[in-house]
Amino acid sequence: MLTNIAHWLAVEGVQPSIPQNPTTAEARASELVPKGPGANPNLAALAGNDNVSHKPLVKHVISKELMLFFDKIRGAILDEDLDPEVVILRESAFESVRGDPGLHQLVPYFVQFVAEKVTHNLTNIFVLRQMMELTAAMMANKSFFIDPYVASLVPPVLTCLIARFQVPDGGENLKDQYDLRDLASSLLGMMTTRYRDSTQSLQARLVRTCLKKFLDPDASPGEHYGAINGLSSIGGPNGISVLVLPNIKPFEILLRKHQSQRGPNDEEVIMVIATIIKVIQTITKGSTVLVNGVNGNADDSAALEEFLGEMIGSRIARLGNRELNAAILRPREKTL
Repeated sequence: MLTNIAHWLAVEGVQPSIPQNPTTAEARASELVPKGPGANPNLAALAGNDNVSHKPLVKHVISKELMLFFDKIRGAILDEDLDPEVVILRESAFESVRGDPGLHQLVPYFVQFVAEKVTHNLTNIFVLRQMMELTAAMMANKSFFIDPYVASLVPPVLTCLIARFQVPDGGENLKDQYDLRDLASSLLGMMTTRYRDSTQSLQARLVRTCLKKFLDPDASPGEHYGAINGLSSIGGPNGISVLVLPNIKPFEILLRKHQSQRGPNDEEVIMVIATIIKVIQTITKGSTVLVNGVNGNADDSAALEEFLGEMIGSRIARLGNRELNAAILRPREKTL
């Protein structure tokens, strides 16, 4: 029986190796490109898929050797074994991505790999961490042209920053979660700095997303932590002054809600408070805490608590940093 439909030829159920049929490498490549209505057409086109509405100027077909190397890298960075040789192999894989100029053709494959693994592994902090490390390695390679893929890289990094992970809290696992959010925050800050000109309204969209999560009354402390750090990394000191400071006092309601549900000494709530204090201090570069025993004055303390709420305002006042106090209260004075 002989059938020929849309250039696909099969004889007795077997596809012969003819020009009309895809090669093994092409078939393998098609499995790695994004699919669905929200898929980035650049990734599909660059991977050699002809059935796309948008194509770059150059068709992306990689060698069997490069695809084999890609598979080796994937296997190495996802191996959770703590054996020293495995750990060394994992670090070597990242180092190769960071410094090997010959891997630039694998960029769309790495991008799709990161997106898929983050989407399907919210229960595995190790895998999420590895995907962020891979993203950092790609951004560190000066031979990689990342600009066309920023829109595809941002969602998985945002997920690691402000998602609610489906893993048990507490102990070392909790530290791993917050370390992951710190890494994602740093990556988004670098993306904003590098690609804001090539990616339209990147900074505004990231700030809006983080602000929405920061003000979400149903978010967990971990999600609030990620959102606050994201606003600091993406918006900088000006973003903290304009977007975070005016919302600290109403945010205290959410902090007290978390404390009532989790206990006054809950570790996650303490970490959220600590990161708020940390990002507030970034609004004054080079400020130093007074060491002469004078911790501001009563007027500063009262004004800070009125503006920032008792929980955060009292802690800022105890820092005794008058330059910081003035920077915090200056915008407030203009509105009075």
